[in-house]
Amino acid sequence: MKMKSHALTQLGERSDRRVYFRRDANCPVITHVRRRGETERSQVPAWLVNICEDGALLTSDYFPTRLEDAYVIIPGLGSKVLGAVRSQGQYTINVKFRSLLNAALIDKISRLTMVPKD
Repeated sequence: MKMKSHALTQLGERSDRRVYFRRDANCPVITHVRRRGETERSQVPAWLVNICEDGALLTSDYFPTRLEDAYVIIPGLGSKVLGAVRSQGQYTINVKFRSLLNAALIDKISRLTMVPKD
């Protein structure tokens, strides 16, 4: 008799599970993106949706197609991070950072809140 192979029984054996947990972030960022096959970068205003030590999810209406890498600049913190674009949607890009970020910096970014201008 063949044993049944359900997805629920295989959850613990998966080796591609996420190592770093994503934290919700809600702040504007500036991205300098480069398309495949080009050497120049273009500046795109974007919104940081979530972030972890090894990557982030960014959204913007102005991302060009076929992106290869991106610099992410978080205003107010002075940190500029280079990352490769892992996947791209119509309005989003998933960036994998070239080096791991500090967990304290990630927590600081995830606690940022927008203050409305009066």
